[in-house]
Amino acid sequence: MSRISIVCGVLLSVILILAIWTTTVPAKEVENILDNPDFEADTGGWTIGAGGTFLIDKKEKFPIGQVVKAQIDAVGANAWEPEIHSKSFDVKNATMYTCSFWAKASKVRPIAVKYEQLDTWVGPSQNFNITDQQLEEYSFSPTMTMGSPPQVVIHIQFNNQTGTLWFAHFRVYEGKYVEDDLKIIGKPKAVTPGEKLASSWGEIKSR
Repeated sequence: MSRISIVCGVLLSVILILAIWTTTVPAKEVENILDNPDFEADTGGWTIGAGGTFLIDKKEKFPIGQVVKAQIDAVGANAWEPEIHSKSFDVKNATMYTCSFWAKASKVRPIAVKYEQLDTWVGPSQNFNITDQQLEEYSFSPTMTMGSPPQVVIHIQFNNQTGTLWFAHFRVYEGKYVEDDLKIIGKPKAVTPGEKLASSWGEIKSR
């Protein structure tokens, strides 16, 4: 066997090993900085404004934790009335953070999701069109335009529309989006900015 053949054989073996390795390496673990992201402690740490209810829906199933049902029966004069807030957490300025969550709606409808800094009400945000078929994953990964203190919450608003939505498995972590290792048959692809999204809304919410 010639030296060239030996070298080629070694290279092919290395390529094969790398191909097998990259397809079997598990998804990168991320540190979820959100408290009670899977609603295993009921809705503890989460709040909703007047006109809405936020309760565990025992009829809905998900591989991790529980599914919550947000029922919006009345809206206020502003797009953010009512609003859902998570428990507050710290972020670093000029650092990318990913927020991902699973959701569906009783009918296709837009919502706005925002990293909202307490006291100042500023922060990057994204509009999403939530589908009415099944729970799908939605995500966005902005670079923070503010830092802590004060702390930040995940803010969800319903843009003056009544109706029903379901949410499950929130993740907030530093860095780009990392695919979730959920064992879901026919799991839909995460919806990212540039796909099923409307344009971003303002970073400052008028009160």
